[in-house]
Amino acid sequence: MGSALPVGREILIPGELSVAIDEGGIRTASGMLPALLYTTDGLARYGQREMVFAVTRTGAPAPGFPFTMARTVHRFAAEGRLVDAGDVSVFGRPGVDVDERVTGFVYADPPAALPSTVDPARPPLVALPLLGGETAVVQRFGHARVLALLGAQERYYPHPWWFRPGRAPVLDDAEFRAATMLSRAPAYNLPFLHVVHDGDRLELSVAAEELPALREAMREAPEVCAYLPGLAGTPKTYVWAPGQSGPAAIVAPGGERATRLACNFLLLIRGAADGPRPPTARQVEDGFAVLLTGAMHARLLQAVEAGRPVEIGLPGGAVRALAFRVVDGAADPEPAAGGPDAVNAMPPTLLNGVPAATTMDATAAGPAAPRPPGRIVLLTSEEQLRQATTPAELSDFLDRARRVVEGLFAGVRHHTEELMVEFRLAPNRPVAVRIMARPIAPPRELLVVLERQLQQLPPPSIHYTEVAFQLHLPIGPALS
Repeated sequence: MGSALPVGREILIPGELSVAIDEGGIRTASGMLPALLYTTDGLARYGQREMVFAVTRTGAPAPGFPFTMARTVHRFAAEGRLVDAGDVSVFGRPGVDVDERVTGFVYADPPAALPSTVDPARPPLVALPLLGGETAVVQRFGHARVLALLGAQERYYPHPWWFRPGRAPVLDDAEFRAATMLSRAPAYNLPFLHVVHDGDRLELSVAAEELPALREAMREAPEVCAYLPGLAGTPKTYVWAPGQSGPAAIVAPGGERATRLACNFLLLIRGAADGPRPPTARQVEDGFAVLLTGAMHARLLQAVEAGRPVEIGLPGGAVRALAFRVVDGAADPEPAAGGPDAVNAMPPTLLNGVPAATTMDATAAGPAAPRPPGRIVLLTSEEQLRQATTPAELSDFLDRARRVVEGLFAGVRHHTEELMVEFRLAPNRPVAVRIMARPIAPPRELLVVLERQLQQLPPPSIHYTEVAFQLHLPIGPALS
C-alpha cells in the first residue's frame, strides 16, 4: 500500500478533537503517489468512526479542508448524527481549497493496509471528495456505482481511497440519468446488502444485525424497486457508464479467473403468477434486473422475515437461481485476490458473454403540521432533505398535495385503494411527479388532471441539491 511518516498534529478542539498529519506514499499502477494523510482523533467518543482524508501532493500548499470537515463531522456526531460507509455529505456551496469543483463527500471502508501512523481502535472511514454531478448520482443511484467508476479511472481496486486534485469527473449527471434504467424506478439505499453474481446464481447476503432494516425496505417496496447495495468484497465488480456496449468489470490483482462479481444494484420486479414473461434474472448495466412472480417474492420476503436462507429457481435465462443468506456481521468480507502486497494495477476488463431510503410518518417532516394519512418514503437522505428545505415548508407542500388528491377523488367512481405519488424537487426546476396506484389504477382522465395539478403546485424553497420522496396515500374504500 505504501508508507507514511508523521508530520504533525493539529489541535482543533483542545481535549476533544485533533487531526494527525502523515506524509505518505500510495502504491498504484503508475508508481508511488506522494500524499498527505489526515486522520481524526476524537470522533469515536461519540460513536462515530474516525476518518482519513488522503490528498495527493501537487506542489500546492497543504489542504485545509480536512480540518473543516473534521470539525463538521465532530459537531454532527455530538448531536447523534453519525455517518458510515455508503453515506454521503452534500455541500451547500461547491468547492474546497484544493479543488473548487468538489460538491460533497462519500464515505467508504479503508483498504486492508492503510499507510498511516495512526491506528484507531476501529477501522476509520475514508472520506472521498466528489466532483459536480458525482454527488447527485451517489445520492440517487448508489455509492457503489460511482466508486466502481472511480476504481476504473484510477486503475485501482475496488476504488481509490485518496483524492487527486484536478482529476476528471467520472460521469456527467444529466447524461447518467438519461441513460440508466434506474431513472424511473424508486430506489432504496441499502449499503449493508451485498449482491453477487456467481455463474448461474445471483446471491443476496446481509449481516444478521441488519435484517430489521432489510425487512422494512422489502415490506414497503413497490412492485418495481431498485435496491442499491454496498461493496461486496469480491475480486471483480461490475462497472458501467453511459454509451458502454456490453458488460464490463474492474478486477483485483490476481482476480482475473474469479467467477464472483459484485453488482451495484438489484432491480426487483414483482409480476403476476400467470404473467406473460417467465421469472428471470438478467444482467444489465452494472447490476441485475430480476422478475419474480408474486409467490416467489413472498418466499423471499418470508426468508428475510425469518432470517433463514432460501434459494429460488428461475427457469429462464443464464441465471438459474436467486439465493438469500444471512452472514456473520463480524466476519471479514471476501478478500480481494492478490493480497495486500499485490500491485493494484488492473485496468477495467470487458467480460464477454456474461449500483437512500428512509420510511417515516408523513408528519415527521413537520411536527407542528396536522397529521395527514399515509406516509412518506424518502429516496434521498434526511440530511440532504434538511439541507435543501425547511420542515415547515415541506410539511406545507405535502399538505397541499394531499388536499389536491383528496379533492379530485371525492365522489369519483374508482377501485383504487392506495396512491403513490413520487416527487422530485430541485432548485429552479418545476415539480416532477410520477404516480402509481394499487390494486387498480383510477380512470386515466383523472390521472392526467391529477398529474397536471400536482406539477403546478408551488414547490417549497429548494437549495443546493435535488430531493426525492414518495407520498403514499390511502384513498379509502373502493366505490362500486
